[in-house]
Amino acid sequence: MVKSVSLGNVPTTILIIGHSNIGDVCYDLTVVNPLRSRFPQAKISFLTSPRANNIAEGYKGLDRVLTFDKYAQGRWLSGRLRLMMFLAREKFDLAVVLKSTLMHKFLGIPRVWSLRKYLGCASSEKGMHIVDIYLEFLRSHGIYADTVIFDFGFSQEERKFCDNFFAEKKISSKDKVVGILPMSAWPLKNWPIDKWNKLAEILNREYDIKVVAFGKFADDVYSKMILNNMSGEIILARNTNLKQAMGLIKRCNVFVGPDSGLVHLASCMGVNTIGLYGATSSSYIYPYFHRHNVINSKAGIDCMPCYPGGNPCQMKAGFQAGACMDGISVEEVLEPAKEILGL
Repeated sequence: MVKSVSLGNVPTTILIIGHSNIGDVCYDLTVVNPLRSRFPQAKISFLTSPRANNIAEGYKGLDRVLTFDKYAQGRWLSGRLRLMMFLAREKFDLAVVLKSTLMHKFLGIPRVWSLRKYLGCASSEKGMHIVDIYLEFLRSHGIYADTVIFDFGFSQEERKFCDNFFAEKKISSKDKVVGILPMSAWPLKNWPIDKWNKLAEILNREYDIKVVAFGKFADDVYSKMILNNMSGEIILARNTNLKQAMGLIKRCNVFVGPDSGLVHLASCMGVNTIGLYGATSSSYIYPYFHRHNVINSKAGIDCMPCYPGGNPCQMKAGFQAGACMDGISVEEVLEPAKEILGL
C-alpha cells in the first residue's frame, strides 16, 4: 500500500545522490520517473561522477546533472568542502540518498530518504535486484512505483555520430546488428576472444549479421592481445564516449556481453540483451529486463562466483580472462541470439 504524502510536505527541490560506476548509475535512474510523476513541479538534480554523468545527461525527468570527481577535486579536503558548500547553498528540500555516504548530514537538507537506513544493511545483502529494491524503497515513502521506465536522452550531435558511424562501416538500416563486449573493466569476467571470434564468424558468414564490438581498449598487454587476435569479421567501435556507445548500442538488434555497465544499459534501453555470467553471480546482478537471456557458466569451478564473496581467484587473476568463463560455449550464446534475430 502506498502511503499518502501531505501537500504541505511537497518538495520543490530534490537532490538524488547517486553512485559513480556506470552500471550502478544506470539503475539509480529508476527513481527519477516515479519522483517526477509524484512531484511534477519539483526541480530534480542528480549527483554522480564524471565517469558516469553522460548516462544521466538529457535523461527525461532530470533538470540538472551535477558531477564530483573524488579522484580529482575530491582528493583534497578543500575540494570536498567546496562541493558541500555549493550543495548547501542550493537549499534542497529533499535528499534521496542511494549510496553509502554521510555527505547529506552536512547539507542542512530538512528531509532525507536514505536507502541504507531503509534497508538496515548494504543493498547487496538484500539478495534482490537493485531496481526492485529502489521500487520498494520509494513505495515506503508514499511514491507510486510499480513499473520501471528508463528514458535516456540523446543529443542531435550524438545521433549524427551514430548515423556517420553506420554509414562509414557500410551498415544500412536494413542490416541486422549484434553488439558485443569482448572486454569489460574487470578482465576476469571476459569471455575468451577465440569464442567471440567464432560467434562473429558464424553470424557474419552464415547469416550476414553485422557484429560490432564495444569497450575501452587501453594500452596494456591484455588489451593489445585482444585487439591483435580479434577476427576481421568484427567491426570495432573504439573511439567513442559513453553516450555515443549507448547510441550505437540502441540501434543493435541484440547485445551480448559479460556482467558490465554496457550490458545493463543495453537492457534498460530496450535492446535484447544476452548476459554471460561466471565470475559474478546472476542471482540478482542481472540485466533487469532480460534475466531470461542470462547464460551461466557450466565450468563448475569451486571459486565461482568471485563476486559477491571476494574469493581468492578475484585477487590473483591479473590481466586475463577467467577460467570460469570458458564454461560458456559458442552454441549456448548462438541459440538465443538466433531466436531473437529470427534466424
